[in-house]
Amino acid sequence: MSIKYKIFIPILLMVFSIISLIGYFNIQNTKKNIVKLSIEHLHSLGYVAKERINQYLKQTEEQITSFNSRVLLKKTLEDHIDEPTKEISSILNAIVRSSYTNKGIIKDIIILDTNAKIVASISDSTIDNSFSLEMFNKSKNGVYSHLSFMDNSKIPTLCIGAPMFNNNIFVGVSIFKIKIDYLNEILLQRIGLGETGESLIGTYDKNNNVVLFSQLKYSESALVLSPSQSKQAIPMRLALENKVNKIENGLDYRNVPVISSMHYYEPLKIGIVVKKDIQEIMEPINKLIGELIIISIIGFIASVIISFIIARYITVALNRIVNIASSISEGNIHKRIEVFTDDELGVLSHSINKMADSLVNINLTLEDKVHEQTIELENTNIQLENIFNITPNITLLTDSKTLLKVNREFYNFTGYATLEDFLNDYNCICDMFVEREGYLKPIVDGISWVKYIVLNKERVHKAVIEKDGEEYLFLVNATEYYEKDKVYFIIVFENITELQKVAYTDHLTKLMNRVRIDEMLERCTNSYKRYKNIYSIILLDIDHFKLVNDTYGHLVGDDILKHIAIILSENTRNVDLVGRWGGEEFLIISRETDINGAFVLAEKIRKNIESYKFEIATHQTISMGIAQIKDNETIDELLKRADDALYEAKEGGRNRVVIS
Repeated sequence: MSIKYKIFIPILLMVFSIISLIGYFNIQNTKKNIVKLSIEHLHSLGYVAKERINQYLKQTEEQITSFNSRVLLKKTLEDHIDEPTKEISSILNAIVRSSYTNKGIIKDIIILDTNAKIVASISDSTIDNSFSLEMFNKSKNGVYSHLSFMDNSKIPTLCIGAPMFNNNIFVGVSIFKIKIDYLNEILLQRIGLGETGESLIGTYDKNNNVVLFSQLKYSESALVLSPSQSKQAIPMRLALENKVNKIENGLDYRNVPVISSMHYYEPLKIGIVVKKDIQEIMEPINKLIGELIIISIIGFIASVIISFIIARYITVALNRIVNIASSISEGNIHKRIEVFTDDELGVLSHSINKMADSLVNINLTLEDKVHEQTIELENTNIQLENIFNITPNITLLTDSKTLLKVNREFYNFTGYATLEDFLNDYNCICDMFVEREGYLKPIVDGISWVKYIVLNKERVHKAVIEKDGEEYLFLVNATEYYEKDKVYFIIVFENITELQKVAYTDHLTKLMNRVRIDEMLERCTNSYKRYKNIYSIILLDIDHFKLVNDTYGHLVGDDILKHIAIILSENTRNVDLVGRWGGEEFLIISRETDINGAFVLAEKIRKNIESYKFEIATHQTISMGIAQIKDNETIDELLKRADDALYEAKEGGRNRVVIS
């Protein structure tokens, strides 16, 4: 894409974006204001409807109270309580019916005596005993209003109950069944609701379904909504639950999105919803969007023209600069740009000309410097290669994943001719590690052994490597360095196998010395605590060894120690550990062996030594004490038990084995 269009398109997009954003925020703000005003208007209409219903209810209650104050009615009702007769009942019915003047509002009047029984009515109708008892209990202390589904009707009936007193004596309760047509008249006044707006009154039926008992705009009569319709009539359900009083978007009983205002009228437990279709409310917004689209199109066209003119002006000069710069980049460093202006483009032209002058000077010395650096780098690589190979230790170069380079000592130790041959058999030198407690393994604490060494440089790191059936001990160090944002590791393996043999071997008997045998006791004890790997120890002492030294000399004594060491090594397993404990004492750690197995081994060794013919002191015997490790027992406690058993063997006549 040419720079002309790179300038033209951003300018165009910027202008168009500004116009679009302004239009968008204007629409959103207008929309928000229209919705807010619509909600407030609907809320006001709902509040007025609620107050008119409340006034209607109060007026009706006052009429009922006036009805109950009639002296003749109260006196006759009291007489009925004292002496109920058919004549008195007929008089009560006549009084009630003669008082039935507001036939347009009142459906029925029912009189209950002090026992909550019907004693008079206009239409000789009956009501459910449970309902009459509820109305009686709620009305005897004051006026009580209640909506109830009666006579198997799907539309509720408004019932108002009031107490009757004669000379401050409670004589009964009157219940008025009121037509709710007037409520519909209140709601049918749809001034300010537009084409789609309407007001609704609803309640729950016995099955907790919504009942809309007001005259509906989009239905010929009131509706008892089905369970599915009841769930979708969100505004009315919210009104009945008295949770919110306004909602911007919800579905009505027609499943049409509406804006609603909800009110809950506690005395009758009814919900009042004043709603209007969102489509009608948003009609002015749609007109505004159409006008903004036209404005945006005009602005877009103007933006195209202006952007093109600006881009063309800039690109003419830039193309001239680009052509000269391209020629310089291709090697024609003697080309220069003619400068016609002193603006930013003129400054750019001067800068490119100066750069070309610098290139001429740099080009003269560049080849010499490259040649010098090449020679220096070659000398450095030769020196590094010599240092890498001259060390007597195994040295590796890796990126922690792959071996990249090894020295001669690596090939000498492993026996491989090339690194490729080694990598065909092993992925890493760590594959040769013998995994042993206290020594390196491929993964240590969840990270690779190389990174573990680098992160824990203060520690001494050891590794055991097996080769041709032999085990070799190495000290391992690792150093990291960075080259071109990539990390590398130089790893050095120092073979200390012979040094450790010297450190851990008794020079006379060539068995483990006291230091080594102590270390192995600790390992075996830890293994028992962790994995329940049992072991037993055999502590033995040469009988009358001081007499041998005093009689034949220390050289003969040393020779006996050497031969006994050989006998011990020949009669124990590879897994058993044999060491010189001190002087003429030896200790055997018999791994994976209980006390009975240790006794059999001890007896075998005792008999072999007893029957062995030494060169000078021909006959020698040993005494032995054995013990098996126990739960929660320390090494010192175990050794003491074995030592006590050895002492018992010596006290018992020597040349015997005693179990602790």
